[in-house]
This record gives sequence, C-alpha cells and structure tokens, in this order.
Amino acid sequence: MARGTSPQPSKQAAAPPHAEDETAGEANVRPAAFSGGVNISGGHRKKAAGVKPWLVLDSTGQAQVVEAEKHAIMRRTGLPARDLRILDPLLSYPSTVLGRERAIVTNLEHIKAIITAQEVFLLNSRDPLVIPFIDELERRILRHHQALKSLVKSLSF
Repeated sequence: MARGTSPQPSKQAAAPPHAEDETAGEANVRPAAFSGGVNISGGHRKKAAGVKPWLVLDSTGQAQVVEAEKHAIMRRTGLPARDLRILDPLLSYPSTVLGRERAIVTNLEHIKAIITAQEVFLLNSRDPLVIPFIDELERRILRHHQALKSLVKSLSF
C-alpha cells in the first residue's frame, strides 16, 4: 500500500511545477514568434551553404535572378523541406508534380520549378534546354497580365 500511495503524492507535487514550466515555456516562445521568422542567430550560420540562383517570374511577367537558400524559399512559398528535395540535382527523382496548398512543385527533366499564385521560381535558368520554356512562360504570363489590365480598364468605365 505504501507503494500505491507514494507515486500519487509525487504526482500531485509534480503537477504544479509542471504547470509553472508550461507558462515559463510560453514566455520563452512568445519572443521567438514575435520575431516574425527573422534570423535572430546573429548571422553565425554559414550563408553560402545551400544558396542557389533562382529565376523568379512575378505575375506581371518580370523576371529576376535571386540568390536564396532553401529556408528562404520555404518561407516564401510555404513549402516544407521534404517537398524541395525533389528539386535537388544530387538526388535522383523521376518526373514529379506535387500539388500542395500554397504551391505546385515540378521536376520535369530539366525544368525544376515552384509555382505559387504570385510567382514562379525556376532552377537551372541558364540551361539551354530550359531557356525556351522560360521564354514561353514569360510570354504567356505577360499576355495574361495585359489581358487582365485591359479587362479592369474596360470595367472601370
């Protein structure tokens, strides 16, 4: 019987400190959540590791090359790291199209892209086999943007 009663008092004694630990943990978590995802490590990370050139096409058809690491792309697209693995040239994946809530990830031979509602991110943008695809994509996005502008203009009158 002493064994049966011994754990209960220790559980009761352990319950209040556990509750205090939870509130202490919340206080420690709030400042990190408040930081808005900003790297607060003081820049001690190696930034050169994993930085890749991405061609970013926006909704107006404008293109720019952005040097970004995997975590920056994850934040910008809302994708988890596992979905970006299919774009890794060191890993062998068959042609793949992943549909996710906020983005589509494609790995089709030489075309490795992330498509969101606002932007398209492309790897290998200097590959001669990818350049015709980029030209066609820019042309189509620009045509769509111009059609939307003319529609808005006609509706405003």
